[in-house]
Amino acid sequence: MKGNIPIPKGKSKQTAVKLFEQCYTALTKEKKIAAAKSMSNLKLDSVVAWTMKIPLEKWVSHAFPGERWGENTSNIAESFNYVIKRDKPLPALELVDSVRAKVMEQNYKRLLESNKWTTVLTPRMQARFNKRINNCRSYKFRRSSEKVFEIISPKGKHTVNLDSRTCSCKWWQKHSFPCTHEMKAMLQIGNNEPYKYISPYYTSDYYRKLYSRPIYPIPDSEKPPGINGKGYVLPPNGGREQDGRPKGARYRGSRETMRKKRKCGQCGMLTFHNRGTCRRAPLAPRAPTFRKESHFRIIKFLKRMLF
Repeated sequence: MKGNIPIPKGKSKQTAVKLFEQCYTALTKEKKIAAAKSMSNLKLDSVVAWTMKIPLEKWVSHAFPGERWGENTSNIAESFNYVIKRDKPLPALELVDSVRAKVMEQNYKRLLESNKWTTVLTPRMQARFNKRINNCRSYKFRRSSEKVFEIISPKGKHTVNLDSRTCSCKWWQKHSFPCTHEMKAMLQIGNNEPYKYISPYYTSDYYRKLYSRPIYPIPDSEKPPGINGKGYVLPPNGGREQDGRPKGARYRGSRETMRKKRKCGQCGMLTFHNRGTCRRAPLAPRAPTFRKESHFRIIKFLKRMLF
């Protein structure tokens, strides 16, 4: 959606995208409205009108009906398309077998990698967990009951209820991972208390179980017998499809820009960087060349004029 924002002429695209990010990452309705008002104040009404045509539950965090698990994009589809980019021209059966082989190898590699982990959570979530603990050390708290706290942070006051697993900042409800306010409340009960309130999907044990079941290879087999006695397959009952294979690249939006590779003056390769941002060694200087044809033309022209 960020690549298809209808930005008016003369307006900064960076500012429009930044305000749009504040809209879809807002965890409360009030914050989303404040970001939309900021766009209107900067005369970005076309962007506001464009976003209002799309249902809020499809792109705004606070209106999403379920849990987002900290994800706001569908980049996993882009990553999958990039992995099978070279295999897309293959026939259907070969393409399916190629995907099966890639997933089979990837599952085994991730299983071996996860067996080396010693933390309760996965390394990525454990790093986030440790960062939450360090950030909440300066917070103050007031205890209302056994599981209800009032956390005082530099940005304001927040109410935490450990029984219902809710916080007034709405982070826990939408991302299924405790924020700094909940971490401060949990640590008042015990150092190991935060692990009891974290979703098991973030643990290393669940990660290993996900890849513990292997994908077995499929042996080659002969072609199946014909559908009928004459030995040919009957056409499908549906309508006529478009001739040829479908396009390998996805359809991009009308306003979505696409980066193009350029030849770097430093390394001489087709990349997305230039001479100023290149990190590779420069090319060896070329030996000077002299154009013999140009001298030959000048001599020929002088001969015609003089003789």
